[in-house]
Amino acid sequence: MFVQTVYESRITGNFGPLVLLALQKSAVVRNRELGITSFLYHDTERIFQVVEGDSDVLTSTMGRIQASNLHTDIKARAMLRCEERSFAHWYFGATHAQDPHFLRVYRALKKPPFFKLDVVDAVQILQMVARKKRRAVKMDQFSIKVRNFNKNKEPRALLAVP
Repeated sequence: MFVQTVYESRITGNFGPLVLLALQKSAVVRNRELGITSFLYHDTERIFQVVEGDSDVLTSTMGRIQASNLHTDIKARAMLRCEERSFAHWYFGATHAQDPHFLRVYRALKKPPFFKLDVVDAVQILQMVARKKRRAVKMDQFSIKVRNFNKNKEPRALLAVP
């Protein structure tokens, strides 16, 4: 038996692609160790996330989420006991309002704005998006390669021309 917590929050500051990648990199490692799966949706102002796992582990995880300075006004929208996970293949999956996978699913369903949906509809949409994204990215092969910049080297545009 697993517990599924669904929450919504307001983004504080910049929640761009680099912030999300850094969050995803640390969350995948931690969630894999703790047996947690999750999937996050965000637009420019808000976050909607489904977090799944054993109840005691999920309680500490939600405490860590609430302590994060990435967002504020965290509101639990649902806490459910479930037999199987909705996002079993994602230690930390994510999508956003402009993601092509998300847009394809959302436009096909012709639903009202995402944050006006009830929890069941929102989770089902994220499940569809997660299935589409899983075809493109395997969670077990997740890795992030950071480009290393040589600080001692001048940019090419500033090099002296002979």
